[in-house]
Order: sequence, then C-alpha cells, then structure tokens
Amino acid sequence: MANEQNEQDQKKGAAAAFPTVPKAMQHRLSMKWLTLEALSKLIKRFEIQGAKPRVVLLTAFGKLEGTLSEIQPSYAQSYSKEANGALRPDVASMVTHLRSDLLTLLEQEEQDLQLLDTAPILSLRDVTLQGGGQEQTLPQLTLFADQVIGFSLTSIPKLH
Repeated sequence: MANEQNEQDQKKGAAAAFPTVPKAMQHRLSMKWLTLEALSKLIKRFEIQGAKPRVVLLTAFGKLEGTLSEIQPSYAQSYSKEANGALRPDVASMVTHLRSDLLTLLEQEEQDLQLLDTAPILSLRDVTLQGGGQEQTLPQLTLFADQVIGFSLTSIPKLH
C-alpha cells in the first residue's frame, strides 16, 4: 500500500504543471537564462554520477561561487527543511511567485501592459562573493541572469 502511494506521489511530481505565466511574460525567453538553465541540468547529470560541482559565475562585481537552486513550483513550496527541522525560506522562489502575482494584478488593470524586460533570475545557495579584494559569504543570493558574463564549475568530473 505504501509503495502504491509513493508511486502516485512520484507521478504527481513528474507531471506537475508550471505556474501560470502572466500574459505580459508569455512568448518571451532570455537565451542567457536558458543557457544557465542548461548548466543546471548538466550539474544534475554530474551529481547522478557522484560529482558535486559548484557553479562559478563571473560578473562585473567579481566572482560568485555557489550551488544553483531551482525556483520552486509554488509559493507554498518555497521552504526547505533544515537538518534541525527548521524551515528555511527560499527568497528567490518567493519573490518570483509574488512578482508573477503582482504582474497578473497589473494586467487586470492595464490590458495593454508591455514589459521592458523579462528580468530572469538565478537562485544561488551557500554563496561566496569575491570582488574588490574582499570575500563575503551569503546563505542565498538572487542574481539577474543578464549580469552573468561567464560561468564555470569548481570541478569537472571525468566520465568513463
């Protein structure tokens, strides 16, 4: 019985729909964001084989190193459970969902609303910032994708 429930839960997770995209954001795509999303998928493939590379992003500020984190499917799912049982908010996911909600409200008031940009974002966890001769660590960082100049990984596994 428990196995059947687990299978049903996995199917629901695999078939989960994307959140509703506000009309003004439909049919718009950032190639830089898409490239970084592809990098995220590549990292997941490396992790399956046991590697745990962190992403290195170069920006005008300097170097950022961290773990890419996906935007959660809903605001309600924008929390992760810590080892001690505490809930840790995922700020990037929360802001993304609130931004979409606000945009939907604005579209109801202004039918011909036109976005100036799509402002795709990246979410990083356990981040080290290096710039201007200083280093700082942050638990989370939300970065606009257009600020990325280049990227790499802290390690690239050898595949057999």
